[in-house]
This record gives sequence, C-alpha cells and structure tokens, in this order.
Amino acid sequence: MSIRETTVIKTPETKVWTDAEFMALPDDGNRYELVKGELVNMGNSGALHGYIAILLSAALFGLVTSRKLGVLLDSSTAFTMKNGNKRSPDIAFFDKERLQGLEELPTGFLEGGPDLVVEILSPGNTVAEIEDKIAEYFANGTLDISPL
Repeated sequence: MSIRETTVIKTPETKVWTDAEFMALPDDGNRYELVKGELVNMGNSGALHGYIAILLSAALFGLVTSRKLGVLLDSSTAFTMKNGNKRSPDIAFFDKERLQGLEELPTGFLEGGPDLVVEILSPGNTVAEIEDKIAEYFANGTLDISPL
C-alpha cells in the first residue's frame, strides 16, 4: 500500500485563478485542485487506489450508459464550486436532467457538484480534509457522496 501525500503550492491571497490559467497548468502527471485560493497538488495514487477506481468506474459506466442516466466522469475532470474552488473527485456522475440544454459536454469545467461523488480514501487523507470536501460537495448540489 502506498501513502499519497498532498502538497500545497502557496499562491498570493489576492490571486484569482481563471479557468484558462487552471487548465494551462503543466501536464506533469499530477492532479491539481484549487482550494481556498491555493493550488493543491493531489499527487499520484497507488496501484490499489487505481484498481478500486477502475472497478467502480466500469460497474457504474455499464449501469449509466445502458440506462441512459447521464454521464460518468473521471478524476481528470474538475468542477467549479460556488466559492471558486476546483474539485476533482475520483469518480463523478451527472444526471441527464442537469445536462439538459447542453448539446455536448463542455471542454471546460462543469459548475457545481456532481450528483454522485466517489472519493477513494488514501491513508494520507485527514478527517478534516474529508469533512471539508463532503460539506463543499453537498453545498454545491451533490446528492450522494461515497467515500471508500
């Protein structure tokens, strides 16, 4: 089992990140979130984390597509929260009702929390970090969160 460490990259408190700046971050193999104005390097996950993510994604994908329920998105997708944070859950589901009016998925970010969030917990996650994420997702329209 590997321990995933997160690194906070300090930015000026007055820095307001645009979607273009956030999307232009280097393709360095890491996953980033924007939390309270600070860029957080979520690091890479271990093999067990990846295995759990792919098993759950495959099962959910089969269900979501066969019943045309909406769309399933992976951890490379960031969501813009009301407070400006950019969050990237391990697995996210958007109900088709929330996507009405969109002819296709945007190349940028979706606004608000997904209907379902799956976060695969790592040994390095703190209780406070998990509680903050859960509260933020619910405050942004998420209906169900499954921390594993």
